[in-house]
Amino acid sequence: MIMANSISQTANSGGHKKYGYFLGCVMPAKMPWAEKATLMISKHLGLDFEEMKETLCCVRPGVWKAINTDWWLTLTSQNLANAEKQGIVLVDSCNGCWISHYETLKELTEEPAKLEMVNRNLSSIGMHFSGDLKVKHFLEVLYEDVGLKKIRSNVVRPLDGFRIMRHIGCHARKHGDKLPGYFDEILRATGVEIIDTPYDKTCCGLLLYFSDPHTSIFDRIGAKMSTAKELDIDAYAIICSGCYDQFERAVKVLKDERGISFDTPIVHFSELLAIAFGYKPDDFGMKYCRPIPTTKFIEKLASKEGKK
Repeated sequence: MIMANSISQTANSGGHKKYGYFLGCVMPAKMPWAEKATLMISKHLGLDFEEMKETLCCVRPGVWKAINTDWWLTLTSQNLANAEKQGIVLVDSCNGCWISHYETLKELTEEPAKLEMVNRNLSSIGMHFSGDLKVKHFLEVLYEDVGLKKIRSNVVRPLDGFRIMRHIGCHARKHGDKLPGYFDEILRATGVEIIDTPYDKTCCGLLLYFSDPHTSIFDRIGAKMSTAKELDIDAYAIICSGCYDQFERAVKVLKDERGISFDTPIVHFSELLAIAFGYKPDDFGMKYCRPIPTTKFIEKLASKEGKK
């Protein structure tokens, strides 16, 4: 059992927590089923959980921080200032969004000169940030604030018999093994069997795509999806929206340029929890807007239900 040693900041701790879910750019555009499932399971578990209001792009550090750190801090701090004003815990499930918010908050609270610089810039648009904020990954919310015991007690449709490969993404590993551990433990709480492969820690190649599309597509996602096909995996579980964007792109490129097709659906972690909690795939639109249909997964679920 992993001990909950939070890497989140500690402001706004104690008492009732109001969570503001930062959707980011990719989820509303490409992942409506993940958005719906995440909100559903959060409410199901009794969390005061709503979409965060007045947001802008997270300003991914892999691009912007490398160009100009002060720009990155100033732009990202607008989300932090809005979250602070709204009195919420800022929650990310996309690792790119989380790492941007988390590391910006860390730098601003540890280096007063940077906070002063940011507030000078924010003052031009009538904003201010004091640092009284907590940023949490969605996995931290589930594991630390809800707890595995409560998650397990809400599983009414165990997904035993479903073989899953998983990809948590690089940014979730940057500050240690905690988030990957949470990811696996919560997945296992649904009853799925996690199949370990040599590619579990391989980057999805999203940022690499800008400089080397071939390696990004064929040696990253191509290798992962080919392994899933060989092992007869029921679903590829992800949590990061940025990684999903890369998976979707790669699957389309591989089919269009090489005629390589895959039938292992790419599913969001929250969808598996929603199904395990008793929701139907249609409750969150599981069959829509997919590069790989979820038909086989849904049929296996229905077959399993029919045998009871």
